[in-house]
Amino acid sequence: MTAKQKGRIFLNYRRVDSEAYAGRIYDRLAPYFGDDAIFMDVDDIPAGVNFVKFLEDQVQSCDVLIALIGRQWLNVKDKYGKRRLDNPQDFVRIEIVAALKRDIRVIPVLLGGAQYPQETELPENLQPLVLRSGLPINHHSFHTDVDRLIKHLEDALEDAENSRVLKAKHLQEELEKRQRQTEIENYLLQANTAISLDDWRLAQ
Repeated sequence: MTAKQKGRIFLNYRRVDSEAYAGRIYDRLAPYFGDDAIFMDVDDIPAGVNFVKFLEDQVQSCDVLIALIGRQWLNVKDKYGKRRLDNPQDFVRIEIVAALKRDIRVIPVLLGGAQYPQETELPENLQPLVLRSGLPINHHSFHTDVDRLIKHLEDALEDAENSRVLKAKHLQEELEKRQRQTEIENYLLQANTAISLDDWRLAQ
């Protein structure tokens, strides 16, 4: 199986924090995994839909999420001066939380010397992020760092594919088991009907 045939990757980032890095990383990943395999921007949320559910559905379709964490990631504020991560409707937060809930591979990528956030600095439903091992990507070693990321993505997508195959196998086995059980129950029902009919005839 070639890389372009494997799963989907969700690239999670905040524009004000890491747009330049996100673009460069996308330009490296897309030729390797395929344009359709990388989900990067959510600019076209249909009017009138529940955008939280829409974002969760997009994450649902992916096998691994890359969380790009730049130096401003933790403390970016909205126009009211409130930290964006503290808003339950923040896109970045919604996407990461959705991936954590699914327990898919989540890879924090620390950009340009950014530090890992502390657990106490994050909203409760984001705190499991600190338990996910991350990777650094820096300007001076960009291509080497992205090569390392690609290797981890390959492993993650391979694990996801193996998990799908295993689940499909278990589902098929369960269906076959139920079919056999149904056949046995039908046979016993027919046998009981035949016995009851014979008993009725003998009683005449």
